Amino acid sequence: MDYFARPSLSAIAGGIALGLSISPFANAEPAADNTVQKGVLEEVLVTARKRSESMQDIPIAVTAISADSLRERGISNTSELTKSVPSLEIRKGQANQIYIRGIGERTGFARVDPTVGVYLDDLFLPRSDGQLLDTVDIASIQVLRGPQGTLFGKNTTGGAMVVSLQKPDAEPAAYVEAGVGNYAQRRLKAGVNWPISDHFFTRAAINITKDDGYFENVATGQNNPTNDRQSLLLQTRWEASEHFSLDTQAFLGKIRENLSGINCSVPSQEALYIQGLWVAHPGDTDPANLRAFQENCDANSRERLGDLKSNQGPNPRLQKDLDTALLAATADWQISDTLSLKSVIGLRGEKEGPIQASDPDGGPALWSSYINTEDSDRRSYSFELQLNGSAFEQRLRYTAGLFAMQETNSENFTVSNSIRGIDSQTLAELALSQSPTRPVPGGTVPLVGFIGAPLVVSDFELENTTLAAFTQASFDISQQLELTLGYRITEEQRQSELSTTEADMAAIEQRLLGSGLFGNGTNIGVFGPGAGGFFPYLGPLGWRDDPVSIAAALFPDANGDALHDYPLDPNTRRKDIGDETFRQATPMVSLAYTLPDHWLDGELLNSAMFYATWSRGFKSGFFEPRGVDGLQRINPEVVTNNEIGFKIDAFERSVRINGAFYHMDFDDQQLIAVGSDSAQNVVVVFGNAGQSEIRGAELELLWLPSSALQINASLSINNYRYIEFTELDLQSAIVGQEKFVDRSNETFPVSPDKSASLGVQYTWSGDIGIVTSRLDLSYKSDVFYGFDPASYAAFKDSPEKAGQPAYALLDGRLTWQNPAGDLSVSAWAKNITDERYRIGVVAVADSSGTYNQAWGEPRMFGLDLRQLF
Repeated sequence: MDYFARPSLSAIAGGIALGLSISPFANAEPAADNTVQKGVLEEVLVTARKRSESMQDIPIAVTAISADSLRERGISNTSELTKSVPSLEIRKGQANQIYIRGIGERTGFARVDPTVGVYLDDLFLPRSDGQLLDTVDIASIQVLRGPQGTLFGKNTTGGAMVVSLQKPDAEPAAYVEAGVGNYAQRRLKAGVNWPISDHFFTRAAINITKDDGYFENVATGQNNPTNDRQSLLLQTRWEASEHFSLDTQAFLGKIRENLSGINCSVPSQEALYIQGLWVAHPGDTDPANLRAFQENCDANSRERLGDLKSNQGPNPRLQKDLDTALLAATADWQISDTLSLKSVIGLRGEKEGPIQASDPDGGPALWSSYINTEDSDRRSYSFELQLNGSAFEQRLRYTAGLFAMQETNSENFTVSNSIRGIDSQTLAELALSQSPTRPVPGGTVPLVGFIGAPLVVSDFELENTTLAAFTQASFDISQQLELTLGYRITEEQRQSELSTTEADMAAIEQRLLGSGLFGNGTNIGVFGPGAGGFFPYLGPLGWRDDPVSIAAALFPDANGDALHDYPLDPNTRRKDIGDETFRQATPMVSLAYTLPDHWLDGELLNSAMFYATWSRGFKSGFFEPRGVDGLQRINPEVVTNNEIGFKIDAFERSVRINGAFYHMDFDDQQLIAVGSDSAQNVVVVFGNAGQSEIRGAELELLWLPSSALQINASLSINNYRYIEFTELDLQSAIVGQEKFVDRSNETFPVSPDKSASLGVQYTWSGDIGIVTSRLDLSYKSDVFYGFDPASYAAFKDSPEKAGQPAYALLDGRLTWQNPAGDLSVSAWAKNITDERYRIGVVAVADSSGTYNQAWGEPRMFGLDLRQLF
């Protein structure tokens, strides 16, 4: 008796591919059209548990989007998924920053792992850079929300994104997609599937995406952000027998584009580099009335320049050059009808050129620069073994495996600070560990010097080795009740080598004294040993001579590399080594209950599954440079998720409603913040937040009122809060006092508390073909983009001071398909209302005092053509 009737593994493998949860189309090769024409939802199969299963049967919050749906919505890059997938935020910068349920990583530094694992056909991608997230030759994308620490494991405290490619097969086929749009947008995608023999098939695809950018830097006449990506993907499939297949892929990618430009604003005049320390900059002639910093920021403000313009100086260093190569092979052996073995081998190499990491002053002046000045090389080698099987007439289904990966990264990071001024009254107060007061009008004796080291060149050599063993099993206790247990043990060895070289302070002093305008320096150690002394100005008019500009002119950027030409002292070279192995177990347990058939009437309620899951995710610790203190250990972060959810098909399978409610405990959350080292140098570093908490709910709806009309909607509501998070107060640290700030009332950065989407699609059929119209509306609540407590205070006062107020975007698309179904033409528009909204970058109101703002795309429109052969 087949008590629990389930398809065999071999039948599943030949069934429907990965599909769509918020569209009626299940996959790139959907079932018969008459199913959709009747307004009936198709089954969607996903691989969220390393085997193909119906999405409505698995106890995981997952959204799966097919290639057809990606085209229907005009999604050409996965960053656009943030508009419709609940609790998902993706920001494009130096690296793709992916957040799920408020958990993400925003810097792109090679030493810091992302928190959302990205997988390409079972291959783990340790860095989410490059075109691998362009939707070229993609069959589907799955977004798994919540920690996936058992089967996916590495770096999945937020969740996982699984990208599946179209695979070679026995049918010759080809396609060409071309598109043009405003801002000189042009796109070309093409692919061909070509069988070599009855058992060996090949597939090739190219992707070229270019535009001229929509944000002008008035200082250079260049636009940014621009897109300039080219990629080539080659795949083969060898079906040696009905039981064994071997898939290979080779990917080459090239990026030559500009990153987003910024505008500047000042959320707080109390910042350290403004009135917190009464620091003067080039152009200041009265220490009691500091204006230069604000004027520099205003020179790059939206209010001063107008819409979609920036002024970041003659060399903003925003060029992103990235070359990627990837080789992978997947062998799949169907040992029997109930047992299969899969091995996945991957090799990946990347080289990224020099690029600006941050511009703390925010304006066109060359005052502070954080730049990667050398190429960054990244290599990874991985191997995974998966055993999938079933027993007891498929009442028991299990997966077990091993994972190993070695990753090496090199990274250069250079910090350059301009010379600054301070009044003798202020310096005396700081020497007495007093918070400085406003200097007397006109000032007393001007002094020039450095707050922190003038120049620090840091070279990282990183090696990560990961080993893991995992298993997960699902058992049908009854026809309605399923129990799933999983366990993973992970061991990560982190080896970090940091070499630093600092400026030659003796040579800098000699240049200042040699000018005849500055006297001997006095080093009272206020701003750390790397800062050197402060030198009194000897000119006749004192502050009115603008002594800071005179001193800064002695250290120009002669070679135009956006760094002050301070001489380096090889004797300051220091090497620091960190080496530690982090171990963590990540278990999970889930109980799912499917309503029995006799509870369902077949009209109102067709199927319903309810589940409760407890799961855990882990991200390794690492070593972080902290000024003169060298490498400091950052603790691993662990997320524990308690979740209940439901998945319902109703009204003769014309309505699908999936939802989840969750409570996540977040231990030792890894956050970047502005702090200080033991020598009172201001440093931007990672740390641990102690304990945090996330409470939320997600809902997805798909409704087919008729065969021609489709409505989809989503909603996510999240409450993020720190429970234990204290940080050293910068102002107090500078004057030698130990004072801590309680940040437990703050929200998480980057992720909005609420997001929603609504999509409406209508299709007309006639003798001339098929016409499909679609509108998509997406909504985001207030988003915080700050690093520090003062930024959060500014954000609470007004979100636009250190974040983005709530906003909505409207997209539209009209597509005609010819009667033969092999030609389609689409006219589209995104951000139809031309909304202005910030997509980052960061506010640092406590230290530099700036909010650097990047802006999202204005109204975009264009025309796409797709031809099948």
